[in-house]
Amino acid sequence: MAHSVAFSALILASMEALARGVNLITAVALRSRAPLPHNPKQHLDTLEPLDRTYIAVNKLLTVLFVYHLLRAVWTLPSVAWKLSEITLLNTVGSLGAFFVLYDLMYASFHRFLHARAVYKYVHKHHHRQISPTRGQYDAINVHPFEFLVGEYFHLLVVVVIPCHVLAVLTFVVAGGVLASLNHTRLGFRIPGLYDVKNHDVHHRWPEQNFGQYIMLWDYVFGWYRDYAPPKLA
Repeated sequence: MAHSVAFSALILASMEALARGVNLITAVALRSRAPLPHNPKQHLDTLEPLDRTYIAVNKLLTVLFVYHLLRAVWTLPSVAWKLSEITLLNTVGSLGAFFVLYDLMYASFHRFLHARAVYKYVHKHHHRQISPTRGQYDAINVHPFEFLVGEYFHLLVVVVIPCHVLAVLTFVVAGGVLASLNHTRLGFRIPGLYDVKNHDVHHRWPEQNFGQYIMLWDYVFGWYRDYAPPKLA
């Protein structure tokens, strides 16, 4: 019991550290550059009890996900641990494959959540925030079902793709940072791979840009839309 409590506390503390770290980086970066413009009228200023409940539940679900992820990487023969086993293929190659496969599943699932028959029951909650600013807190302010599926897609790609544990660690940490940055006003981008503006587009035009990290599958399926500044009046 004590071990479970300590493990949970460590994961929750790590999530809080990541949230604060992203917010600090964003604040420092915005001192030297203009934030992405947004219409204050489209901002969810106050988190309601349901928002706070979903955020709390999803933090606890993260603990469960990390536990299962650790069990998987420890027991899967396809996950290498030794430093002597590091290769370009099982680190950089696997990491790239992680993001490609993850966003294939996530973008498809995300598109499904926008189907008229299910949208109001699950994903509509997240889109109450049209102009996200809170980083991780806006990112995980989603229905727990949506959050759970999205998290376990990370585990699924690790199960499917042979890799080194360093690739898994990089994937999970980078995923948390990038998902948080998606919900800030920081215009951060990795040319040709990732751009916060792409997810900002999705919050304003919900039928476009369904990918979490990359836009590859949005281009393939015709869901991609270029960024345009919002109307401020």
